[in-house]
Amino acid sequence: AAAQLIAQPVVSGLTQPVAFVQDPSDSTVQMVVQHDGRIRVLKGGVLQTTDYLDLRSVVQDAGEQGLLGFAFAPDYATSGRVYVLFVDFSNREVVSRFVRSSTNPLRADAATRFDFLWPGGQRYIAHPFANHWGGNMVFGPDGYLYIGLGDGGSGDDPMHNAQNPQLLLGKMIRIDVSVPASDIEGYDIPATNPFVGLPGVLGEIWSFGLRNPWRWSFDNPRHGGTGALVIADVGQNAWEEVDYEPAGRGGRNYGWRNREGAHNNVTSLPPISLPLTD
Repeated sequence: AAAQLIAQPVVSGLTQPVAFVQDPSDSTVQMVVQHDGRIRVLKGGVLQTTDYLDLRSVVQDAGEQGLLGFAFAPDYATSGRVYVLFVDFSNREVVSRFVRSSTNPLRADAATRFDFLWPGGQRYIAHPFANHWGGNMVFGPDGYLYIGLGDGGSGDDPMHNAQNPQLLLGKMIRIDVSVPASDIEGYDIPATNPFVGLPGVLGEIWSFGLRNPWRWSFDNPRHGGTGALVIADVGQNAWEEVDYEPAGRGGRNYGWRNREGAHNNVTSLPPISLPLTD
């Protein structure tokens, strides 16, 4: 099997590329997301000189902070909407919507920036430390936007954030961004989210108990997959964790900080719910 694998350079001249995203409206175009805040355009295999979007003036590029996530709307061909997640110079996690330029399909219009309004009334997600941002964003087979958020940083989640039902930190969240441009939050909460209507739990939460879900993906049904969500959760010191979630099985608690992998971790405070899914 190894003999069938061939490495072939596709593009060079990049700086810390963290994501490679296919344009759903044009098979010849891909976006390369750079940690420093630039979204580069690859068209027909050629790196373009003009960026799709340059956010270096607002992105804090240091350590784990930077431009971390990018996603095209499923209806990008008609809506022109894209979504980015970055860390700003105030150590805050920001999710923004942009719209494609009306004059150049290979550029986003920077003037269309709209930052989501989160629970608590702020257009950012507060973050106590400088690491564990998560940051990956993917539209699921159901058309909703999933965002993986880290626990807030430091080591062993000292504030127990990943088990706090009133915080988005340490969670997978699921939101509906198919809202009018006039919508004040920029999203709605799907009625089928597992904690909708449950007192004391934010409705955006899809699952609990993640440390730093840096990268993850869906087993795409369009390619014969099951629709399962597969989460790579970066470990503390001794263990790494991969969480396998069958399609539609939200509401799980993956255990951090009480559990990591198949092992007990810090158990001085109880988890928000049981059972814990290893």
